[in-house]
Order: sequence, then structure tokens, then C-alpha cells
Amino acid sequence: MNAYELPMFPLEHPVLPGQLIPLQLFEPRYLALAEHLHGEVEADFGIVGIERGREVGGDDVRADVGVVARVLEMSSLPDGRV
Repeated sequence: MNAYELPMFPLEHPVLPGQLIPLQLFEPRYLALAEHLHGEVEADFGIVGIERGREVGGDDVRADVGVVARVLEMSSLPDGRV
């Protein structure tokens, strides 16, 4: 198995392979992630569960496993969220 690096997006709720999930990004670090992924042919990133802590503000403890996700559609909202 080959290893490669992916940007990570932690979530409090579990995500299963093949599941479609709408995300609204507003934290600067995740807006930067969206900008990085925008226009990529394979806009892949990792989603990993949070075992302890919160999604907002960092300082969380993340699970050891997660899923690879791909951006299918992205749009900007009037309030700056993506």
C-alpha cells in the first residue's frame, strides 16, 4: 500500500465511504483548504472523526482512521462561507 499526504478536515460526526455530505466552511484554516482544493482535478482531502474536543477552534483529539473525501461542487456564500 502506498502512503500519501492529504489535508485533513475533522468532524464530530462519523462519515462513511460513499456518503455525500454538504459542508459549510467558515474558519480561516478551512477556507484556505477550500482555496487549495478549488480547481484541482482530484480535489481529495481526508475526513477524520473527533474523539475529544470540538470542530471549531482546534485543540481536538482525532481518531486514527478516517475516509478520503472529494469535492464535487463548491460555491461561495454572501457571508464569506464556502
